[in-house]
Amino acid sequence: MFEEFRAYWRLSEELIANATKEEVAEAARILAMQAAHFARKYGELQLPDLAMLLSATTLGGDSVGLLRDGTEALVGVLAIVTGGELVDADLPMQ
Repeated sequence: MFEEFRAYWRLSEELIANATKEEVAEAARILAMQAAHFARKYGELQLPDLAMLLSATTLGGDSVGLLRDGTEALVGVLAIVTGGELVDADLPMQ
């Protein structure tokens, strides 16, 4: 799962580098709306220290899963707003 996270992270870096400021802002707004929708539907959940999680040097399985899922969501939204492709040879098949 960590390798999947790394592949999505690399792809997100590429998409961000090629996106306009407006596209990145649109992606942020879409992700914020997804978070708000989830909170309204399921209630507020206590979040882990996300800044610490992104800079951690060791991670457990749940943390890696959260990073992978979050980065996959970011890549998906960035691909939508930039018209990019979701296919990347570095991503393992599931």
